[in-house]
Amino acid sequence: MDLYEALKAGTSTEELLRAFHKDLDEAIARIAVEQEAAANKEYLTHCRECLADAFIEYAEAFLNEDLDESLSVEFIVKILEELEKEMEQTIAFFKKIGKIDKILEKTKSEDKKPANIKVTTRSVNDDDIIAQFIKSLK
Repeated sequence: MDLYEALKAGTSTEELLRAFHKDLDEAIARIAVEQEAAANKEYLTHCRECLADAFIEYAEAFLNEDLDESLSVEFIVKILEELEKEMEQTIAFFKKIGKIDKILEKTKSEDKKPANIKVTTRSVNDDDIIAQFIKSLK
């Protein structure tokens, strides 16, 4: 309905102004959300490229040689994007089964100290090592 029809139907100018301001505020908020999302996407793209570049520098330093063009920033960025898709699917799965909050909370609350595993000089078999590791997690 246009303004003429609304006024003709008896809608007050105050009601029309309230409706206009409500719509205007919603549009402004929507634009702000879209701009923030675009900025976040641009920042993520930048971070991916920096990580890829740093990985190549690391690999070259570790191997002590220049790598050929097959290991490019673009190639690593594609791998990172695929990894992100997999992570999103995993997060969606855990959200669906209602476990992600518990997992994230446990991760945040865990003490980040290294495990206190006792190693003695006597002969230790694999089962003893695994048992000590599991005991240290409790």
